[in-house]
Amino acid sequence: MKTRTTLWMLVWLLCSLSFQDVMAQEIAINYDENKIPAYELPDPLLMNNGEKVKNARQWTHERRAEILEIFAQEMYGHIPARPEGLHFKKMSEETVYQGLGIRKVVRIYLDKAEQHWFDILIHLPKNVKHPVPMFAGLNFKGNDATLDERASSRWPYEQILKEGFGVATAWRDAIEPDGRDSKIEETENVCKDGGVRAWYNKGGDWGAIAAWAWGLSCMYDYLATDSSVDASKIAVIGHSRLGKAALWAGANDTRFAMVVSNNSGCCGAAISRRVIGENFARINTSFPHWFTREFDKYMHKEANFPADQHGLVALVAPRPLYIASATEDLWADPKGEWLSALLVAPVYKLFGKEGVKADYPAPDAPEMDGVVAYHVRTGKHDITAYDWEQYVSFAKRNYKSE
Repeated sequence: MKTRTTLWMLVWLLCSLSFQDVMAQEIAINYDENKIPAYELPDPLLMNNGEKVKNARQWTHERRAEILEIFAQEMYGHIPARPEGLHFKKMSEETVYQGLGIRKVVRIYLDKAEQHWFDILIHLPKNVKHPVPMFAGLNFKGNDATLDERASSRWPYEQILKEGFGVATAWRDAIEPDGRDSKIEETENVCKDGGVRAWYNKGGDWGAIAAWAWGLSCMYDYLATDSSVDASKIAVIGHSRLGKAALWAGANDTRFAMVVSNNSGCCGAAISRRVIGENFARINTSFPHWFTREFDKYMHKEANFPADQHGLVALVAPRPLYIASATEDLWADPKGEWLSALLVAPVYKLFGKEGVKADYPAPDAPEMDGVVAYHVRTGKHDITAYDWEQYVSFAKRNYKSE
């Protein structure tokens, strides 16, 4: 009897462990720079036919599309077109922060029948006589959660409003739930059947990162209609997995005037071939819903991927680009993120623009003299008021120079 009970307990235990959990335990993680495998990075300026890109026009009209297709086909999936029934409705508006700003909620309807939608929370400076620059990004826990005092560092609205900038955010899960375990109320979800991928372009093989990027473009579609917003100065921003989405949105949608990647790590800004911290096998085991299924073939095979993440961030050129890391965020490989910022210099040079310097900066010493900026903040994996301060400063500097 005891043997039978033990056997049943073992069966129950095995069944309680998902295949992904078991696989994740078997994936080795490296944090040692001395154990980085030898690698050769693909040249973003070398076209598929072997010809070298010689000028900005050739990059813009030929090579850029080739790199974009690599990431769409092999990693994130293709982003579908704007929905035909897209329209907007203001749900509420109020004065906040002792008259400093205006807070409003706008509902983005994705079809004429108004069956699919998500809300964006917008903060704008009050009593400003001209359209203002904006930051647009997704959040992790819901729009109302960004108003909580505990979230004030991640979303320091007052600080940003005082600088003359607006902020628009939407809940990630209202566009596409982050996996099967996401718990969302029907009234908060864009799609009653589970997410935008289940409803829109059902035949497409696009992951959640692409869906979130698509949602960011829908946010831009509204902001461009708001007379209080300067549509030529809207920066897309994201932290962690939403930093990956911000990069993919900025790569696909050149209407975004600036792109900010905060601690985006593996399949974000970090060089994949370094295989430090999170790697292809681990990320695709833990979060397969983020990617197109073509990405499966690169498990444990970073060197086989036909591009690397410096190619992704190069798609932002010639627009301002800011990549940021944190000293204790080894999972996201800070040095690998910095290398991407460094290695896009040849692409920006085609446009007569400068990148970052060739020396890894000291902590809390932002480098933002050129149109590409980087800093590594002291601390952990997070986005803080300090980070926002740098992003606002960089945006001011670049928007003023236009």
